[in-house]
Amino acid sequence: MEWKFTLGVGGAVVRDEGLLLVHHAYGAKKWQIPGGYVKPDECAHEGVVREIYEETRIHAEVDGLLGVRHRVKEGDNSTYLIFRMSSISLHDPIPDGREVDAASYFTLQEIEAFSPEEIPALNRWVARSVLGATQQVLLDQGDPDGLNRPYNLYLCP
Repeated sequence: MEWKFTLGVGGAVVRDEGLLLVHHAYGAKKWQIPGGYVKPDECAHEGVVREIYEETRIHAEVDGLLGVRHRVKEGDNSTYLIFRMSSISLHDPIPDGREVDAASYFTLQEIEAFSPEEIPALNRWVARSVLGATQQVLLDQGDPDGLNRPYNLYLCP
């Protein structure tokens, strides 16, 4: 078996009191935060901004790193970075019609009402983290050496 290493990203995009969720048109067809795989020539924070725009036509900016999921499963060693983000766009999300067949902002109360068949547990945790009373993220400290290179260092403030 040949193993692959992947870096995925997800964006917990918040606007007002809502979290942006997309409904995938493939696979498990559940509501989840938008995201995808980082391209070999881009930084993770660039990849999450690109993926959110491709899936929803929402422009968003990274506020910090919310969490990391790492798993080894069936020939895939994958890391998934979850970013806390703010929406720059004022319009409602527009699903791409290919990967995503619906997209909307949901309140924590609406997300808690979803059944386990409608939303993965990880995404419910993300919603509680960004829409709940206590919010903490790791902040990008930039390139500590000042060498003007693609470099992001996320640390507790």
